[in-house]
Amino acid sequence: MSDGLNQLLAKQEILEVVVRYARAIDRLDESLLRSLFHPGSTHNHFYEGPSSDPDRGATEDDAGDFVRYAMAVLTAHSHTHHQLGNTLIELTGETTALVETYFTAFHKMRAAGDPLAGPDAFDTEMDFFVGGRYLDKFERRGGHWKIIHRTGMTDWMRLDPPSARGMSALDASVVGQRFPDDFVYQLPSL
Repeated sequence: MSDGLNQLLAKQEILEVVVRYARAIDRLDESLLRSLFHPGSTHNHFYEGPSSDPDRGATEDDAGDFVRYAMAVLTAHSHTHHQLGNTLIELTGETTALVETYFTAFHKMRAAGDPLAGPDAFDTEMDFFVGGRYLDKFERRGGHWKIIHRTGMTDWMRLDPPSARGMSALDASVVGQRFPDDFVYQLPSL
């Protein structure tokens, strides 16, 4: 019974890392995002290199690490929303696991002329959707499960003119914000 319980606890901890990744990306919470990767971890998802190495300085041709790259890229979007789907966790040893998680991501691209717009910006905001999977290798070190390698698979993409009917009628207090302004950071247990 204890082996089964330990496996369930391990899978729950791993799942929480995957879910925290979505929060960190959408809220642009750099500290949270860095906390999800073990030192020496690597990334291959629109960026190839180290996942999180805050001491590694970026050069002109290199973003430094995935976290720094993601923060820069996602700043060019006024909003993002990553929805997680099927998550299959295979414990491959007492301290290793392989994880496949389906995702659908929405990005509201800033328009050209916005000082935070990216180099690929259009004349108007655009709605960019991506569907794919995160293929992760996890390790348990020091009692904590974290990602040691992520490969992002893209299954489909879609780019559309913007459609945000009704958003302007919402009270600003219930519209998702970036770190530290989002309401989730005001909740004492989170």
